[in-house]
Amino acid sequence: MKKQFFILLFLAFAAYGQQERIAIINTMDDRDSVSISELTYLTDRIREAAVNLLPKSRFGVMTTESIVAFLGSQENTAKVCKEASCLAELGRKVSADYVAQGRIGRFGENLTIKVELYDAQKGNLMGSFTGNSKDIFGLLSLIDERASDLFKRLLEESKSKPEPVIEVEKPEVAKIAPTPEPKPKPMPKVKEGPSKTSFWVALGLDAVGAGLMVAGYLKDKELKDSYKDYGLKGLDQSHYDKTWDDVESIQTQRNVFYIAGGVFLFSGIGISLWF
Repeated sequence: MKKQFFILLFLAFAAYGQQERIAIINTMDDRDSVSISELTYLTDRIREAAVNLLPKSRFGVMTTESIVAFLGSQENTAKVCKEASCLAELGRKVSADYVAQGRIGRFGENLTIKVELYDAQKGNLMGSFTGNSKDIFGLLSLIDERASDLFKRLLEESKSKPEPVIEVEKPEVAKIAPTPEPKPKPMPKVKEGPSKTSFWVALGLDAVGAGLMVAGYLKDKELKDSYKDYGLKGLDQSHYDKTWDDVESIQTQRNVFYIAGGVFLFSGIGISLWF
């Protein structure tokens, strides 16, 4: 029973760590050609394409509310999104693994749209598509046709990452020696279970691992509060720099706790199963 509990606990933390977050930033209009409600609707259609295509076990699409929570307020979110010079940097500010955004412009008499998808951590452009139309409905049709192909690149990226496999050793079946007819011999002793030493070592590793995972979870909550604080610091660059350094420090601590906790939990489970 103890082994099953720790295995389930380890798998739960592993699943949390494997899910990758995708932020769909509000569509921007460089020339105020369309209304805010139309921009919001285009953004929702891009987000809908990602939700419908990507498996929820591997990807989590962030809501507008969660993005606003990281950036401080609706007004500050609009300001930051409009002034951001790098979409990948904006993705890191909202703690996303991938970030996508559409931008509206004009070419002659036609409306244009460009949708880009970035790896927020590496800063690499993973894909994009562009198009133009005489009206907003043509841009909507373009999103419906091509947004799914854009997010398919994330599935191709995930195929190159091997899924972790947890192997459980099969219990050995004790062999019983045949009993000679003239002089029956006593049955050989059945192999005893884990020694007390290995039991306490495994339990200690599991306890330390669970504690580190809890510490990582608390750091994750602290990280979200730091992101909110970062968005409320105003426009003073020195405040931005100091707060961002704090955010990066907390994020590093969180990752260390999760990684170390996973190692201790896996080691404890391995010792329990091996011995």
